[in-house]
Amino acid sequence: MTYPKAQRTVLSLSLALAASFGAAPLQARADDGCDGRSYDLLLAAYPGADSVTGDEGEFLRTAGSPTRWIKLDDVACKVWPAAPGKTLLAVRLRHDEASGEVDTADLDVLVADSARPRILQRYRQPEPLVSDAMRISSVTLDTARYRLNEAVTAFGVRVAYSGSSRVNPYASTVLSLYAGDGGTLRPVLRNLEMSLDRGEWDGNCAGEFENAKRTVAIDAKRDHGYAGLLVNSAEQSSRAVADGKDCDEKTVAKNKSSVRLAFDGREYVVPQSLRGL
Repeated sequence: MTYPKAQRTVLSLSLALAASFGAAPLQARADDGCDGRSYDLLLAAYPGADSVTGDEGEFLRTAGSPTRWIKLDDVACKVWPAAPGKTLLAVRLRHDEASGEVDTADLDVLVADSARPRILQRYRQPEPLVSDAMRISSVTLDTARYRLNEAVTAFGVRVAYSGSSRVNPYASTVLSLYAGDGGTLRPVLRNLEMSLDRGEWDGNCAGEFENAKRTVAIDAKRDHGYAGLLVNSAEQSSRAVADGKDCDEKTVAKNKSSVRLAFDGREYVVPQSLRGL
């Protein structure tokens, strides 16, 4: 495949930019199913929080100490198709109101009542989300039907990262799954890398690139009462070389593979090769 050198620049930059601009603000998500209820649900989740307007938009500032800031455009909210009586939220709790070179946030995953503003279950991730050289471009809900057994269906949270380097483009999305356990919520899968695009090039044409896309399917076999997860991967690497005024890009390798993740009684065991950030 041959491209003009200018187009090669656009293609490579798109790896980072796609992740940065792929998530629409909360108010623009017409299909999230929350119908404007997310604000009331946040007030139920964080009693005493008050509304503030900062340089980056509208925030909720939590009460008590330590103070956290919730940028309303960052909140993911969706009625759960597997259980319409429940509404799911993924909330980034910023440690600082204004963005800096390094941004730190807690991640709060909530299951709320769809009929009234009441929080049913929640899980606060103990290790905060950090944006520095790799920026968090979006946090979204994954409501594919992850049916782990007859009584338990999990849902997912996807965190997308993007790099800021022009000559080393990078974009990655990781998936974690959460399941109810009585009155609590707990993670059963952590940081499975679902997509990866990265490369290294000279800013003009010559370079090497790789990408991976993964899907998750439910296996019939069970371990400790939960179905296994089949992770199917499609990976590809390519190389670009200048050819006069053109830039010639060729695929140098393709690979497909499948890995089964077993449940160890607490969570699914993810091999290091499939772990994301």
